[in-house]
Amino acid sequence: MSSSDDHYNDNTVEQRRQHLVLIGGGHAHVQVIKALNHASRPKYLDVTLIDMTKTPTYSGMVPGAVAGIYQPNETQILLEPLARWAGIRFVHGKVLDVEVNSKYVQVQDLEAEEGSASLVQIPFDVVSIDIGSASRGLDHIPGAREYAIPTRPISDLVKRIKQETEALQQRPTTSQQQQQQQQQQQQSPVKVVVVGAGAAGIELSMSIRRRWAPIVGHDNIHITVLDAGEELLPNESIANRQALRQCLKERNITVKHETKVQRVEGDYLLLESGDTLPFTHCLWAAGAASHSLASTLQTHGLSITEHGWIRVNQYLQSLSHPYVFAAGDCSSIEIPNGPHPPKAGVFAVRAGPILIENLTRYLKQAEHNQQASSSSSSLTPYQPQSDFMKLLTCGDGKALGFRFGIPIYGKWVFELKDTIDRSFMDLFKKENLPELNPKDHKQQSYDTSQYDARVDRPPPMDAKDGAVLLQRTDDDVDFKQAWNVIRDMADDVKYREAVLEHVAVYRPKIA
Repeated sequence: MSSSDDHYNDNTVEQRRQHLVLIGGGHAHVQVIKALNHASRPKYLDVTLIDMTKTPTYSGMVPGAVAGIYQPNETQILLEPLARWAGIRFVHGKVLDVEVNSKYVQVQDLEAEEGSASLVQIPFDVVSIDIGSASRGLDHIPGAREYAIPTRPISDLVKRIKQETEALQQRPTTSQQQQQQQQQQQQSPVKVVVVGAGAAGIELSMSIRRRWAPIVGHDNIHITVLDAGEELLPNESIANRQALRQCLKERNITVKHETKVQRVEGDYLLLESGDTLPFTHCLWAAGAASHSLASTLQTHGLSITEHGWIRVNQYLQSLSHPYVFAAGDCSSIEIPNGPHPPKAGVFAVRAGPILIENLTRYLKQAEHNQQASSSSSSLTPYQPQSDFMKLLTCGDGKALGFRFGIPIYGKWVFELKDTIDRSFMDLFKKENLPELNPKDHKQQSYDTSQYDARVDRPPPMDAKDGAVLLQRTDDDVDFKQAWNVIRDMADDVKYREAVLEHVAVYRPKIA
């Protein structure tokens, strides 16, 4: 929790109003919205949120939604009720331009009444951008946008999979018709090609099999994942890669390495090798590309990488315009003597509390000096995890995880992932939002804690017992106990090393 000393001085007789504009309701910004509620922020700070959708989808639960484990609404954050609770203005609109020098955002109001002006200009003192990314190659590979199902926007992916599922579920009503349909299915199998073999493509392939195999027949669906490289997830340990290959093999998912797409046609892919690959469904998971807004920002002088990412320092602050902040996939964090974090939802989630700290501190600085210094001495640096837990949904109530170079697998791993995801989503549900008393706003402080922070853990388990627990794959594992072992390993290097000494290098069978 941020101390009350970090709050603004509301005793000024004539206080200049400040305006913070949040572009995008991404994983970091929803935390900012909740923290900067009307009972916590100063009376003279106005906050506006702009987003094209009222219900952004939480990426961590998308594979589960594709598999049919979650309903689409379970994966959505309702921005309007959240903004209304926080006393934040919500503009349902598309951002056309951000004039970072003149400090205004040009928005196409998607709810403007017919005949009224749909273009509005929203001024700001500070702007923060959390707009995610687009699908790489979708506009550069001929036919990809026309014939493939892209993974971004992720909310559209969930809708498209639902539509395709409903189409596959259509069945004749008579026994004879059903028999004819079954014969036709044997002649025309469902061929799914997933372009992209990163974590998203891998999860998608397993989730699609789980969703569609019971509908069309387990032997009548063929799934192929195309990998441009020589090895799946090459930055993972040998043990992790072996476990992943085994996981895909047991689900009859084929992987083609060193395979690149040259063109997409209506029912086949033309590969750079000259070969063709037929499909009934092509899913495009080729990685992240920058948002189209980035090129517009660059024309105004905002510092952008050659790949179109907003360049920010370790304080999530633009390298060229100190009153511009960015978080999530749309940004590239440049940390002194450190690598750039990969595009992963965990970094956007973890950036949320840091963004809250730095936005409020920068605004406080601007309160005392209208020409706020670009100095970052009072800001909090973001220190991304060098090794974070990766959890891949297998679609069948199990998950495969990687942490500390070892694989973990089973029903308990999915229960762990499900708990993490739901605990994040629960923060923003209307029924869980606390009652606010604006009269007492000085007594309330910004919540800058990580959403899964815990202090009430039991003493660490014996290292050997912890190693045995993490290697178990049966359904009787208590995921809470296993999670405590993982957290203890993260907190204590000696304990981690002791546990890893007892971990087998590789389990040949994980199912």
